[in-house]
Amino acid sequence: MFILGGIGHNREEIPIGIVEKIKEADYVFLEGYTNFIDEDTLRYLRSLREDIIIVDRNFVEGELEDFILKNRDKKIMLLVSGNPLFATTHAYFLKFCKDNNIEFKVIGSSSIFDEVGKTGLFLYKFGKIVSIPFHESESFFEDIIVNYKNGMHTLILLDLDPISGKYLDLREALNRIINLDRLKNTNMFSDKTEIVLCSNLGREGERIIYTDIKNAMNLNLNPPICIIIPGRLNEIEKEILKCMTSY
Repeated sequence: MFILGGIGHNREEIPIGIVEKIKEADYVFLEGYTNFIDEDTLRYLRSLREDIIIVDRNFVEGELEDFILKNRDKKIMLLVSGNPLFATTHAYFLKFCKDNNIEFKVIGSSSIFDEVGKTGLFLYKFGKIVSIPFHESESFFEDIIVNYKNGMHTLILLDLDPISGKYLDLREALNRIINLDRLKNTNMFSDKTEIVLCSNLGREGERIIYTDIKNAMNLNLNPPICIIIPGRLNEIEKEILKCMTSY
């Protein structure tokens, strides 16, 4: 049996059902590359069982399938930060299990999309979620423009590699947006464009800041960080946003 479990963003968000499955599983793997896992959560998981194995992308995408096939009579659990089905890579494992007649179960938890609701922005007004990668890319900018033209909010995730302690710098991400705006002559963004910055959402020391790009360039925030470019705000969103954020 394969169990795919989400552990949310902190210890309090770990579902009760996952706690029981961790104790009874034959093998428990903890994915360590898609998001940062705080020390308190890691200590708690280790208190449930000491033999949890932290795995990287190479194992999950290149070796886990064979491991499941060779141990199909065992209970194998993969723990993922946030909601386990937020990334398509994990959803593929469900198809893999179905195709190979392996029983599977999914236990969900809160995703980053649930956490950004704390900003006061209406979740149904978000457009396509965007990721800015470490490598040079322009494709993400097109999605931002489409959302912006349609009055939708854009959630921008910054690339990260927790295992190596590498995170995409906030200033670099903002500069890439500004530079692409100029290069493509879209003229939608400037130093005065208002954005929402989220740091450590769902964790100790979380911060939500509503400011403009110029001021954001001077801020030092702890990763993981995400950026929200608001679309058309209604009066309710404006009021809640002011209540929930600092300036």
